Amino acid sequence: MLNTKQKMVASSVFHRLGVATLITIAWVVGFELVIDLLGLIFNHNVMSFLISLQGISESLVTFLPAILMIYFLVTSYGDFKWAIQNGISRSTLWQGRLVALVLSTLLVYLIDELLTMTYRPFGGWREALVSFAGFLTVVLTCQEIGNGFSLLNRKWKVIVGIGLPVMLIILMMMLLSGLSALSDSMFLPTYQHNHFVGPLSWLFNVTMAPATPWILWGIYLIIIIFLTKFFNDRLQLRRD
Repeated sequence: MLNTKQKMVASSVFHRLGVATLITIAWVVGFELVIDLLGLIFNHNVMSFLISLQGISESLVTFLPAILMIYFLVTSYGDFKWAIQNGISRSTLWQGRLVALVLSTLLVYLIDELLTMTYRPFGGWREALVSFAGFLTVVLTCQEIGNGFSLLNRKWKVIVGIGLPVMLIILMMMLLSGLSALSDSMFLPTYQHNHFVGPLSWLFNVTMAPATPWILWGIYLIIIIFLTKFFNDRLQLRRD
């Protein structure tokens, strides 16, 4: 059970996230309606207009998760300032935000699944579980990055904000190159001593075990949660 201050944190997160979500929904629905109505005015095709309304649900499926990820990416310091002003400890803040994150992720995922079912059938419970686990992991990663960025001043935010995406792009290029080499070589021994393809080949073979992806996911989740707590406990009020 949550104590009073944890509930305060969770309620504050839900309130701010709810306002941001409602504003986003209003913009998405309004923009889609305007575009569809303009199409109806010019084409005078009611059936086409009704079909095009389906695009609203497809747009919401894209924007609702994005709002959730952006919220936990950019609000770490703002929520910290609010918590300090209300006499809430860093530990309580982290616990309340974590509860709010899990519940809001579950809610957004369920809404997304219902909206998705308007234009494609349900994929099954196993697919849904994997999809939710992936979505939850992405949101937790956004919160971890947000907490880490909150420790930086403006100068280092610019440096890390530019450098980190560049590093990720380079890593993705190396990964794609390695996967291409693996595909071409069919795991021939000549590739095993490559500085990147060799370890990638080993990892690919290891992950052939059915339980290995879940084990790797669990390890990654533990690391992300630890880093989130680690960064959260070192947040300080700053003047910049």
